[in-house]
Order: sequence, then C-alpha cells, then structure tokens
Amino acid sequence: MIRAVVAAVVAAVLGALLPCPACGVRPAGVRGCCPRCRRRAPRPGRNAQALWLGPYTGPLGRTVRALKYRSAGRLATWLGEALAAEVAASGWHPTLACGVPLHASRRRQRGYDQAALLAARTARVLGVPYRPVLRRIRPTRPQARLGRRERRTNVAGAFESEPVTGASVLLIDDVLTTGATAAACSEALLAAGAREVRIAVVARSDRAAPAAASAEPPSDASDGRALRRPEAAEGVRARPAERW
Repeated sequence: MIRAVVAAVVAAVLGALLPCPACGVRPAGVRGCCPRCRRRAPRPGRNAQALWLGPYTGPLGRTVRALKYRSAGRLATWLGEALAAEVAASGWHPTLACGVPLHASRRRQRGYDQAALLAARTARVLGVPYRPVLRRIRPTRPQARLGRRERRTNVAGAFESEPVTGASVLLIDDVLTTGATAAACSEALLAAGAREVRIAVVARSDRAAPAAASAEPPSDASDGRALRRPEAAEGVRARPAERW
C-alpha cells in the first residue's frame, strides 16, 4: 500500500515537471504523455496478421522513441491500453500474450524491456494471460541500422519459445518495420506448438513491408487468417510470412 502511494506521488511529480515526449510543450502528466497528444496520436491500421496504433512519425513516433530510449517506461500503460482496445475491436481472441524480448544485455542497459511492459498491460486489459515465453538465444545487432535482407539474417534463429501448445498467441512489440523480427518470433512460437500468431505493435514504420502498410492481407494470408500451425497430418511446419 505504501509502495503504491509513493509510486503515485512520484508519477505525479514527474508528470508535472517533465514535458510531454510527443509535443515537448505541455506537461507529460501522470500517464507520461499529455491528454492532447494521447488523443491525437492514434491512426490505427490493421491487416489479417497485424495491427498498429499509427505511423512511426509525429507525436506517436516521438512517444515510442521516448519509451525505447528515454527511460519513459510509464508510457507503456496507456499505449498497452490503446493496443488492447484495438485488439478487442479487431475481433481477435488470443489465449496468450507475449512480447518480443530484448536480449538480457540490452535489457540491463535500458533498465526494462518495453515490449514486455506493453504486453503485460495489453494482456491485463484484455483479460488474457501474459507469459514471457520467448527468449533471445543470441545477441543481435540493432535492426534500425540494417537493410531488409540484413534484418532477416540478423534475427534468423535468434529466438526460442517455451511450449505453447494450442495457443492463439498475441505477439506484441513497439515498432513494425520489415517484419523480420516478428517472423522470427512467430517461427519460434509455431515450432513450440502455437496454433496461430498475430502481432500488435504501437507504430508502423514507413519502411514497413507493403503488405503491412495497407489494409489488405499480405499474400501469405490471402484467406484472411492469422499465421497458423498446420495439422500434423500435413507433415510440415507452418512458416510465418516474411512480410507482415
């Protein structure tokens, strides 16, 4: 009880002193982003496999960068709530939520894993279990510095998952660009027994794959379904689309 009160007081003080990361003008407030920017930021998009709150530009882009690079972990609360609202509106029915994990060394540098914070809040609002089932089994280079082909190579085989047999997994991250990381994580989840995988991200980069950039399903999901694990009788394992 005392800890919660202290945390609330600290959040209120920081909110009054720190500027909003989106506009840089008004106070951030207790939620880490001023009410005006929270109302303006989302321009949601969706296809069969992924949804996002808006583009990785303007107020939303600045907010995500604050979450990632400026120790503004408190932003994950309202961003996770916004993601949950979009997931609910999409008609998706996940049975498990997880985040795209940082490698342990990068998590120590940053002090937290922003995707884990987003996933935990999203799952709580949706009323589904949050389980950090994915693990990076080797360090990878920062994706932001790489081209499309290098991104795929960089994260290939970089993840493994705990067993998730039969689960409909909601995979959560901060930014979607080419979809290489999402594809690598999906492959690990499907190999661990997931029935299907969909992804929810805060922002979509303008460098994102064309399939993710439109409201139309990508070619690998032309039937309008999520990435699914095939029946065992088919004798092959589902492979996620390289483009989301």
